Amino acid sequence: MRNLVIVLSIIVLGAILHQFLPWWSIWCAGLLVGLAFSIDRAVLAFAIGITGGAILWGGYALWLNLQNDGVMASRIGELFGGLSPAILLLLTALFGGLFGGLGTLCAYFGKMLFHRNLAADSLK
Repeated sequence: MRNLVIVLSIIVLGAILHQFLPWWSIWCAGLLVGLAFSIDRAVLAFAIGITGGAILWGGYALWLNLQNDGVMASRIGELFGGLSPAILLLLTALFGGLFGGLGTLCAYFGKMLFHRNLAADSLK
């Protein structure tokens, strides 16, 4: 349940930041949510970020594709060597997930870096 809240937070914050920032806003959303919530393992942080980013970017790409009856995706697919619109939607979700996952992973490692420094200072 806690992981679902984190994923939904990435989706909501990513959608809000997308209104003001360029394509890399999903990375910022993953970073901010990763800093706000404590995640135990690096693999879990990356998986949560991938899930949130893929749902946001894939869902938004699907929504845009449905609004224009797939015309734009078909034309872009022709530019990239005849890719189908479904493959383009999957690639969009994959890239969104990758960026979201990297954001949460950066947050995890940043927190571990400062956590270890604080622990080392307390031992002196």
